[in-house]
Amino acid sequence: MNRKNKIKIKGELRARKLAAIRSRLLPYTDTDLSLDLSEINEFDTSSLQFLLSIRKELEANGNKLVVMSPSESVERIIRFYNKDFLLGSYLGTANEGINHGS
Repeated sequence: MNRKNKIKIKGELRARKLAAIRSRLLPYTDTDLSLDLSEINEFDTSSLQFLLSIRKELEANGNKLVVMSPSESVERIIRFYNKDFLLGSYLGTANEGINHGS
């Protein structure tokens, strides 16, 4: 059974912040990853592309990405682009917050 990690990202998930967030997520690419995006206040198409690229990396290692508790802005973009497969939930074993607000 794969290990699962739950990471909460706060603030904005936009192009200028993605490189920093990616570097924080790299240690978790060898596990299933659950991202709690309930406190994301800015999310756009570059953010969606970012999630899809993280998902691809995880799947290449036999792991999963699940977006938990998406904020309204996150859910709106995900559903607009018909990427509902990103949405779901499971409990992770590790908890860490990443705050990228203003």
